[in-house]
Amino acid sequence: MNKLISKIKSKLVGRESGFTLTELAVAMLVVGILASVAVPSFLGSRNNAYDKEAQNSINLAVNAALQLYQNQGDFSDANSAQCGDSSQLAADLQKIEPNVDMILSATASTSSRTVSVTSKQTWNSNAELLGCQAFFATALSSSGTCWIARFTVEGKFFNAGSVAPIVMAPTLNTQNASIATWTLLQANGAAYAQIRARSNAADADNTQTLAGTQAACNARNQSTGVATSSQYYAAPSEFYSSWRDASGAAGGAGN
Repeated sequence: MNKLISKIKSKLVGRESGFTLTELAVAMLVVGILASVAVPSFLGSRNNAYDKEAQNSINLAVNAALQLYQNQGDFSDANSAQCGDSSQLAADLQKIEPNVDMILSATASTSSRTVSVTSKQTWNSNAELLGCQAFFATALSSSGTCWIARFTVEGKFFNAGSVAPIVMAPTLNTQNASIATWTLLQANGAAYAQIRARSNAADADNTQTLAGTQAACNARNQSTGVATSSQYYAAPSEFYSSWRDASGAAGGAGN
């Protein structure tokens, strides 16, 4: 009897010592299905976190610029009162907001925590210069998106001669042909845009590379006021009243 029990145990142990080829195939199939669901979800959540960090850094820069504006009545630097490409402006804002790195307008942002900043003059409808009344900030998210914000206190144009109007894109977003969207709105205050790298199979579009997006993610480039958009530039008409995920023209501005 003991020999019989011992023989049965040895057979059972032999059968349970490994998996059959079918069992391994089924297990691999299940793991593959779970990975196909979990990985995209994880990557999407991670990219959202990267984008939120970049947006938050820009908001901190804008708030610092508004504090500077309250102190001196415009967005020029506190030392030379220069408007535009001023190294002093970034230094002034860095003193007000030490939690993010403020960099020069010509320097491209390389992370969610570095913000390229600049100020810009505006004009009214009578071609009168109003002074340094606009502020721009850009930050590159690790997701490959360049986030852009502008804040204008007064003015109707970014350039003399009624060129480059200060406008926002219409907020109505619909494919319903019977609904007429609003025209571009004349507006001061905060406005936002984005340029997203499009260099993967999901986009089926390689026109906007990550390297090109990063190189263009600086405040000087995004504050020129040129009315015509390009693949790495958000025109004044491609800004919105809030961060929103939308595609503009060639630049893919929005959010």
